Amino acid sequence: MTENLISTQKTHRENLADAANAALFLAVFVGVWQVVFMLGIWPKISLPSPAMVIESFARIIWNHSLPESIGITLARLVGAFAVSMTLGTLIGLAMIRFKGFGKTLNSFSAGLLSFPSIAWVPFSILLIGFNEFGILFVVIMSSIFSIMISTYSSIRNIPPIYLDAARNMGSKGLALFRHVTIPAVTPSLIIGLRQAWSFAWHAIIGAEILMSIVGLGHILSVGRDFIDQSQVIASMITIFAIGLLVDRFLLYKLEDKVRRKWGLDLHR
Repeated sequence: MTENLISTQKTHRENLADAANAALFLAVFVGVWQVVFMLGIWPKISLPSPAMVIESFARIIWNHSLPESIGITLARLVGAFAVSMTLGTLIGLAMIRFKGFGKTLNSFSAGLLSFPSIAWVPFSILLIGFNEFGILFVVIMSSIFSIMISTYSSIRNIPPIYLDAARNMGSKGLALFRHVTIPAVTPSLIIGLRQAWSFAWHAIIGAEILMSIVGLGHILSVGRDFIDQSQVIASMITIFAIGLLVDRFLLYKLEDKVRRKWGLDLHR
C-alpha cells in the first residue's frame, strides 16, 4: 500500500515537472517568435505574429471548420488504423506459422516500411480515385507493415526458455499462447503500435492535403492556396498537438502500464 502511494506521488511529481518544462519551452519559443516578427526579418505574409495565428485559430473555430475537420480526420484515422492493426497482426501471425513466407515477407515489409507515405497517394488516386476509400488505403498501406514486422519480430524474439519452461509444466496450445506468448510480446507490440500510429498520422494528413475537401489536411491546403500563413501555422499546431496528445497520454501511458504490470519498468 505504502509502495503504491509512493509510486503514485512520484508519478505526479514527474508529470508536474514535465508540464513545467513544456510550459517554459513554449514560453521561450513564443517569445523568440515574437522577437523575430518584430525585427521584420521576414514579411508578415511569410511569418505572422503569434497574435495573428491566435486570430486565425479563433476564426476557424468560430466557423466550425476546425472542430469538424478534427472529427473527420480522427474518424478516418481510427477506421483505417483498426484495419491496419487487424490485418497486420493476422499477417504477422501467419509469418510466424509459415517460416519461408515469413522470412520473405519480413524483408519485403522492411523495404516498404521506409517507403514515404505520400508516395502512396498518386497510386491510390489512379487505383481507387478521389474518395474516402482512397484516403483509407493510403493510411493502411503506410502503417500495416510496421504492425506486421512488430508482430513477427516480437514473437520470434521470445526467449526459448520461457516456452520450454511452460511446456514442461504442461502448458500447450491456446493456454501457452495466452499465458506466455501474449505477455512476452505485448511490450514490444505496443512499441510497434506507437510507431505505426505515427506513420498513420503522417499519412492521413498528406492524403487529405491532396485527396480531400474536408479534414485537417484540407485546412492546411486551403491556407496554402490563399497564401494565409496564419491558417497554415494554426493547422500545423493543431496537427502537432493532436499527435503529441495521443502518443503521450494514450499510447505512452498504455506502454508504461504494461511494462509496470510485467515488471519491465527499470525506473521504479
